Amino acid sequence: MSCRGTTGPKPKFFYFKFLVNSMKTKLLIFTFAALLIFAAGDKVMAQSFAVKANIGTLGAGGELSMSVHEKINVRAGANFFSYSYFYETDADDDYDLDAGLNLSNYSAMVDWHPFGNRFRLTGGLVFNGNTVTAEMQPKQSYEIGGDVYAPDELGNLEAEISFSPITPYLGLGFGNALRGSSFGVNFELGAMFQGSPSVTMKADGLLAPSASQAPTLENNLSWFTAYPVMTISLYYRIN
Repeated sequence: MSCRGTTGPKPKFFYFKFLVNSMKTKLLIFTFAALLIFAAGDKVMAQSFAVKANIGTLGAGGELSMSVHEKINVRAGANFFSYSYFYETDADDDYDLDAGLNLSNYSAMVDWHPFGNRFRLTGGLVFNGNTVTAEMQPKQSYEIGGDVYAPDELGNLEAEISFSPITPYLGLGFGNALRGSSFGVNFELGAMFQGSPSVTMKADGLLAPSASQAPTLENNLSWFTAYPVMTISLYYRIN
């Protein structure tokens, strides 16, 4: 899912190549496998499946749910969203701003219905590929020491905010796609515990020294360790 806002010419994009080392990937697989073993327990049921369409603060996407116990379901899914915005400032301002938000999340979850009804507690892991980008583009010439520098000589400053790729998740919700009606709506509130954001900056021209401010911005954002999640889902049970 993507959308665009603009008040000027089409923005330039730069992309983040998301890398996860083998140890973190193994951790994700091992943890989810352990959850499945626990979920199976001693009351394994005939398996039911449901597909879900989601929309919320993680973006839009879908999930596949499966019952493995009379009170426990497991699910896996993906959600995406992107938005870009070019803010063209007034003619006498110094910079234009090109910003972007990219949400990319793959999840593995276990839902526990402790009372056997629609209420549930949820835990799991999210492969977190969310990023925020911004680029400052000079639009005015500057005079420094008697020399005049055009905007292209001043250079551009780019910043990117990213997060820990393997992110624990806890939440609670209402609705059970594997019980009751074959069609329905689920609602969930929770949080991804993503840790402090990481900031990278790059710049060229006379703005190149400004890239050294990345640690300062990273420190200013250190409070943002949990990402709030709200999701509404429509589901259909297959069997």
